[in-house]
Amino acid sequence: MAILTCNEYSRLKSSRMIQFKSPFRTSSRSTVYWIVAVSFLVVIMYYCVFKHKDNTKELGFLENVKNFLLKTKQRDKQYLANEKSYLEEKAKNLKILCYAMTIMANIKTKAVAVNNTWGTRCTKLVFITPEPSSSLHTLQVDVQEGRSHLTDKTVKTLKVLYRTYKNDFDWFYKCDDDVFIVMENLRHLLAKHESRVPVYIGHQFRVRTKQGYLSGGAGYAINRRALEMINAEGFDVPGRCDVSGKDEDLDIGRCFAKIGVKIYSTVDTQGRQSFHPFGFQRAFYGHEGGEVYYVSRPYEMGPGCCSEFTVSYHYVTPEEMYLIEFLLYHTQIYGRHSTAKDKEIFTDKEAVIADKAPNEVLLTPRYIWHYLYRYSVFE
Repeated sequence: MAILTCNEYSRLKSSRMIQFKSPFRTSSRSTVYWIVAVSFLVVIMYYCVFKHKDNTKELGFLENVKNFLLKTKQRDKQYLANEKSYLEEKAKNLKILCYAMTIMANIKTKAVAVNNTWGTRCTKLVFITPEPSSSLHTLQVDVQEGRSHLTDKTVKTLKVLYRTYKNDFDWFYKCDDDVFIVMENLRHLLAKHESRVPVYIGHQFRVRTKQGYLSGGAGYAINRRALEMINAEGFDVPGRCDVSGKDEDLDIGRCFAKIGVKIYSTVDTQGRQSFHPFGFQRAFYGHEGGEVYYVSRPYEMGPGCCSEFTVSYHYVTPEEMYLIEFLLYHTQIYGRHSTAKDKEIFTDKEAVIADKAPNEVLLTPRYIWHYLYRYSVFE
């Protein structure tokens, strides 16, 4: 067998007598590109088709449940009247405007679920959106969607509510579109307070300000006097309150603190919470991580965690919203009937954090980790 020298090899190669083909050159490279491109398109099509089927199935289920509840209400023309029959006269007559923060992507799922369940028990329910909706009663606020603009959205909403509805309602309840409110219990709680005193009431977080601030997700209520004050003495005074940012509940809480509006307690006479900002399961089985530093008082794990007259559950899916609605309003236990008509449940006391240390007002290193944890878990 002849052995080629380097020079002979070079001459043969240059004269194309020897050809070495790479699988990633010319036509072979094109073939690989085509295979990759087709594989990518197949994956995308597969995902879109099955995702669409999942969404269709979910929307179909929610539509069936909605129709069931609506038919039930139609058969019982006294449905809403019966629900409030045990409420005291003052609570029954309170005019409550509920305004739920939502985005256009949630209109057909979360917002519709609120509209078909607990939202029917508000005196008036509006959804705060950047665009109108043909299926829901919306209030348009010109703010870019996204967590970074939550304070802007809430401030502009409170300004519109003050201009438009300040004389029409006694209370204004703010919440997200993933919360379930037991409106009868909320009415009973709010009836404890006088209209002449500004009231800011919800679940109290203990950090960042001297008196704490209220969870925006679980919802908080302000009366007409508080709405007037935060506009006239807060937003209308340049530089007094933050009007943009992502920490809506904190910014609103700081603003109320600056103008002297106090937080009032939502803890019942047994020391149990009635607003659950991290969801019912976290309240029942115990909070995790940084959550324990936010709540104003420790939760007792198990049935003792929560008031039997709970007002608010946060982080509720549309499916869970219909389920809670069904369990609370369409099932009964034969032979058992109880009412709290003559029982003291809530008080009109100010919410004070008894064991609050001075360094809890600021975001000290001790709290930085759970501040970051909060947004990483619930982003």
